[in-house]
Amino acid sequence: MDSKILNDIKKILIGIGIYDCVIILIMLIIKKLSFATVGGLIAGSLVSILALLMLTKNVVDLVEKNKGKASVAAMFGYMLRLTLYAAILVFAAVNKSISVYTVALGLISTGLVIKLQQLVFKKIKRKEE
Repeated sequence: MDSKILNDIKKILIGIGIYDCVIILIMLIIKKLSFATVGGLIAGSLVSILALLMLTKNVVDLVEKNKGKASVAAMFGYMLRLTLYAAILVFAAVNKSISVYTVALGLISTGLVIKLQQLVFKKIKRKEE
């Protein structure tokens, strides 16, 4: 993979770590911190990170494939990621050792971190100009 892509992924992973720490701090403040909530957040974040890595690999590989194979591969990758999300949510709903709500917070972490980083870097770039 390209070093820029790896650098961007590293920034996202650091952002997810910060996001998880902030959520844990908020849960501590509102007195909802427990093994189940922290476990759910970590499980959701790990699945979100795995899905991000799968998506990155899929996109890089799609560039080298022809249009027909790329379409099938993209659809398969999408279905695999959705299945992964569903599996962790169903596991959390059935198993009471992790919180389904904090799993959901972990699953959205990647999207939120990417949007927040875009906003922050856009503001920093504007101040430099």
